[in-house]
Amino acid sequence: MDVYKSDDEQAEIIRKWWNENGKSIVTGVVLGLVAIFGWRTWQGYHKQQAEAASDLYQNMLNLVDKGGHTDEVHTLSNKIADDYGSTAYAVFAKLIEAKLAVDKGNYDAAAGHLRWALQHNKQAGIGHIIRLRLARVLIDMKKYDDALALLNIKDKGEFNASYDELRGDILKLKGDKSGARNAYELAMTNRQAANLDVSLLELKLGDLGSSEQ
Repeated sequence: MDVYKSDDEQAEIIRKWWNENGKSIVTGVVLGLVAIFGWRTWQGYHKQQAEAASDLYQNMLNLVDKGGHTDEVHTLSNKIADDYGSTAYAVFAKLIEAKLAVDKGNYDAAAGHLRWALQHNKQAGIGHIIRLRLARVLIDMKKYDDALALLNIKDKGEFNASYDELRGDILKLKGDKSGARNAYELAMTNRQAANLDVSLLELKLGDLGSSEQ
């Protein structure tokens, strides 16, 4: 603004500028404040959700440690899933239920819990663990093709060897020794590259016999 303009001229320029821009500035400030306080409210809400889910999950763990409280564990797991399904505790609760179901030989229930966990999970690493556990349950149910389909994903992260090894187990059960051998060899290559133990894979390959069979 020109400092040599008269006070009246400056006042008129300010009034005109305000009429043209003032409303948008006020609106921007208001929206900014709403965004800030809205974000804090959102954070507070999710913190409360996580804390409540954590308490229920801890109660669930205590019941599991005591044993013989399957019904109570199931009730708590469902409450966490229903009321706090967006938290990681809901996924962990379903993993516990799946483990308890497998221990009792109830593979249908275990598969259901794992499918729920896989659908609601938001962490890539945990997702691979859930997928592999579900595949093993499907193997126990002799649903070999379903298990293979579940393992058929592009991004396997750091779990390539685990996927290949499990795929080898399934193919062996299906009588495909050649396919099983190829899968085990891929798993061994990946495990060796990561400096991991391959003794179990060596046993599995040895159990397949000669590649000429």
